Amino acid sequence: MRQKRLLAVHDISCVGKCSLTVALPIISAAGVECAVLPTAVLSTHTGGFTGFTFRDLTGDIEPIGYHWSSLGIRFDSIYTGFLGSFEQIELVKGLIDSLSGQGIRVYVDPVMADKGKMYTVFGPDFPAGMRGLCEKADLVMPNMTELAFMLGFEYADGPYTQEYVDGVLEKAKALGVPRIVITGVSFEAGRIGAVYKDYSTGEQGAVMADEVPGYYHGTGDVFGSALVGALESGAALPDAVSIAVDLTVGSIVRTHSAGTDVRFGVNFECGLPQYARSIRDKASIRMAVSDEDLASIDSMARIVWPETYDPIIPEGQAEYMVERFQTAEAIRGQISEGYVYDIARLDGEDVGYCGYKIDGKALLVSKLYVLPKAQDSGLGKMLLESAMDAGRAAGAERMSLSVNKSNAKAISFYEHMGLAKESSCYCEIGDGFYRDDYTMGRRL
Repeated sequence: MRQKRLLAVHDISCVGKCSLTVALPIISAAGVECAVLPTAVLSTHTGGFTGFTFRDLTGDIEPIGYHWSSLGIRFDSIYTGFLGSFEQIELVKGLIDSLSGQGIRVYVDPVMADKGKMYTVFGPDFPAGMRGLCEKADLVMPNMTELAFMLGFEYADGPYTQEYVDGVLEKAKALGVPRIVITGVSFEAGRIGAVYKDYSTGEQGAVMADEVPGYYHGTGDVFGSALVGALESGAALPDAVSIAVDLTVGSIVRTHSAGTDVRFGVNFECGLPQYARSIRDKASIRMAVSDEDLASIDSMARIVWPETYDPIIPEGQAEYMVERFQTAEAIRGQISEGYVYDIARLDGEDVGYCGYKIDGKALLVSKLYVLPKAQDSGLGKMLLESAMDAGRAAGAERMSLSVNKSNAKAISFYEHMGLAKESSCYCEIGDGFYRDDYTMGRRL
């Protein structure tokens, strides 16, 4: 399973948790590789500190991009935050354009204003430039002030009515982005959160939490990074917003309770284990027990086996193997012989399965497949770990499995999971077909 790689384009403050010092650990905790493109380096962030140093890295953005291009480095997504000038916006837009052929996802946090006012470092024409960047995004996450400046409507303080927010979401369609999350929205005093809308599906909702008194630096970056990390890990938009709100609010509560100097940012670090668990818990694994479960595995096999094997085995062999080993009836027979099948579910849909058998001190993993659309979700790892946990609980000491010698992607995944090649087999399976496999194993 290939790990996703995200590029975070933000400034970095050496002290004071915001921007890259927030994005890198949070996105990494989501299981996503977080590459960075610093736009500036500051000794501290600018909120509440004086005398800070500032080094502008605008001149480095383009050469860094050229170097990556020369190495063939690819990204699955880009996440942009604070950009200090029109020049930086144009450079980032150019970087996005240069990578557009890779099918990357673009997340933009248009950091420039709050509470009805532009940040003092920006002039009145800056929102137009930022809007141009937002129009290239797959998801934007502005606050209400930033939307007001980009779309040209008059800002109003909350709490808001649902009708007012619906109207703002309708205005935001002008940006042309598929999805939007508006932060810092309140419908009633003492409660604050985020609203979201997927314009392609019409799905809309809100996630609210109790408001903690005070102003806390870096919370927008905590929310944005948590949202992007969850989405890149495969979470649905409503789940990702909920996960991001939970991490942000928990970070504020910990900081408020400890009486920490708010200039240094919020304590998000202690919330990272729960954040990672929350992402993982959005996917579920269940044991196949019903006729519907067996039919689901049958259906998945007819998709994933040809996808996996047609490029590497003789024509017709994948179809033969499915009909012999992976029909609902064949699986029922295997279960009667002691095999267990687990099914992975993501966002309400069955997307993978694992078949295994525990025989004394040995765990034999017979099948492990995830549909192509979910192969970057971490579910393959979850399925294999579930089988390993079951083996350990039953007293198994070793696990083994077979993998086609030409299935380089699967071999790499198993090696990452601690398995090593132990032997090979060239065996007839019927109808003139053979399996040419490695046996891989490890201790439990």
